[in-house]
Amino acid sequence: MGAQHTMTSLSAMSLLRGVLAAVIAAAFIGLVVLLAAVLTATALVIAGLGALGASAYWLYRKVRGRKGASEGPVTLIARPGPRGWTVDGASEG
Repeated sequence: MGAQHTMTSLSAMSLLRGVLAAVIAAAFIGLVVLLAAVLTATALVIAGLGALGASAYWLYRKVRGRKGASEGPVTLIARPGPRGWTVDGASEG
């Protein structure tokens, strides 16, 4: 009976080790999944902030305009020159 009792004790200890190993493995997998979720959320937040910043810059440029573009478009007027049509009407000399 003593030998059989020892085998049952070893079997229970082996079962306990298996359960403990499964719990540790599940916790490790859970931590990996949690880390992946946190990193994905961080990447999405950074991408969202980048898109928000780009759209704000685009809106600023649209409303404020460029400093060189404040004069508006240049209209060229063709006039007859001494030897044909010219844009500014000056002599070709």
